[in-house]
Amino acid sequence: MSLVGNFTQNADYSSRHSGATLHRTTSSSQPIVPDPLTLGTPISDRFPTLKRLTSRSSQNQDQDPNYSPNNNTAHLPPTNEYDEFLARPEEPSQTMDQTLASRNQQVSALARHMSRMSSSATAVNPFEYDKDSDFDPFSEKFDVRKWTRHVMHFQEGGETAKGRRSGVSFRNLGVHGFGSDADYQKNVANLPLSLVSSARDAITGRKRRVQILSDVDGVLDAGEMLVVLGPPGSGCSTFLKTIAGEMNGITLDEGSELNYRGITPKQMNTQFRGEAIYTAEVDVHFPILTVGDTLAFAAEARAPRTPPAGLSQRAFAERMRDVTMSIFGISHTINTIVGNDFVRGVSGGERKRVSIAEASLAGAPLQCWDNSTRGLDSANAIEFVKNLKLGAEFMQTTAVVAIYQAPQSAYDIFDKVSVLYEGQQIYYGKTTEAKQFFLDMGFFCPEQQTTPDFLTSLTSAAERRPAKGFEGKVPTTPLEFAKAWKASEQYKKLQLEITEFEEKYPIKGEAYDQFLESRRAQQAKRVYVDFVFLSELPLSLFLCYTLACGFRRLSADI
Repeated sequence: MSLVGNFTQNADYSSRHSGATLHRTTSSSQPIVPDPLTLGTPISDRFPTLKRLTSRSSQNQDQDPNYSPNNNTAHLPPTNEYDEFLARPEEPSQTMDQTLASRNQQVSALARHMSRMSSSATAVNPFEYDKDSDFDPFSEKFDVRKWTRHVMHFQEGGETAKGRRSGVSFRNLGVHGFGSDADYQKNVANLPLSLVSSARDAITGRKRRVQILSDVDGVLDAGEMLVVLGPPGSGCSTFLKTIAGEMNGITLDEGSELNYRGITPKQMNTQFRGEAIYTAEVDVHFPILTVGDTLAFAAEARAPRTPPAGLSQRAFAERMRDVTMSIFGISHTINTIVGNDFVRGVSGGERKRVSIAEASLAGAPLQCWDNSTRGLDSANAIEFVKNLKLGAEFMQTTAVVAIYQAPQSAYDIFDKVSVLYEGQQIYYGKTTEAKQFFLDMGFFCPEQQTTPDFLTSLTSAAERRPAKGFEGKVPTTPLEFAKAWKASEQYKKLQLEITEFEEKYPIKGEAYDQFLESRRAQQAKRVYVDFVFLSELPLSLFLCYTLACGFRRLSADI
């Protein structure tokens, strides 16, 4: 039952049993106000709770020499928000508007109290559902928002109730790599030559250093979503890989500072590997496995030690697989092989949604998505972002998403935006303030142009347009944009936010202990706390090579 429904029904229930005459409008969105005809009735006659309080206070009047009308409830501590409000003394004389406002506050306090009581009383097990109900993932009535809300409520008090939360702050973030103008196309024949060439490069320093990111700053707390905008080659993918710890082929600059809510980058990339994930733009799967087998394997590999509702790990994994497939609209492909460029399987858009579903089943608190809307139409791209927002809202997951062509409706869902221009950061802040920042700098945005297109166009000399009177006064190169950004008030505000984040989440502080405790509750009992996987090593190997991949791939080939 929704909060609005609880509000209206509980208010009506209270009015029938307390004697108050309330007027309920036909629309649940309209406020519930007392009937003006009853405003002259004493408040103690219309609210029995207050009448009992005042009567008990009058009995204590003779016993308490310090009694006064302003402390007539001192002997009765309030039991909840509603009783606390009713226990307040009524003003001796009030105007009609003041009395009406007071009654509205009483009804609001009652509604909030009764809504909380009703929510806890009506919590149901979302894993046990009737066919064709709003908890059935194979039904058209399936309500993912309601299902998620009940799952989070049902897990309260369990061993895995406190989910892991992650965020990240980064200051002076720089990333570089090494490259050469020519290299071997490695094969069996020239492998010895490539080893000799690598040794020669290390001694002579023939490979040149390539700076990919320079002095990038930002902060993202649990439950927030960041969209990264920039053209290809601006460093968006490198930025996401760095946040997720995928440092193959790239190196973090000295002086770069990262803080994952009290966890160091080294710990996040080793001990807590899998808690920050990176989903690449290209889809890579076992092409002969079915969609159902692929997602079941991903769900079972991350199943907690004690699943809710007394389910086994396999049953829990199957429930989560079915729900995830329903969320992303691929339930009909459960028995279809995934396929690839050479093996015919699901369509390209469906394969992209399989990749998204597989990453979602990991349940990582920090998720990096590299252009995951590629291959999706506008409706599915927006739905993907909405599902990320749902996880951020209910499960406090943190999402970093790089999108090259973001629709306006998808952009509005994000909390923050980072704009990159050839490795330089030219803006980081709230999505609602980005456009105005560059307008104040002197750039022109056509009325029909969306905000993400406008921000991306600033990184192209052929597309950006200065406003009238600002010709020759606006930045034109990446370094000039970065300099203007660092001289702004928004940049100074960002530095203060980063400092506050670091003070709130010191390395190996309270947040680190909570994160470690939650992960330990999800791991198997005989797994060492620093072990990367959640299940025991023999079970992980059996699941990976025997059950999910080895036998099924072999049987499919036969």
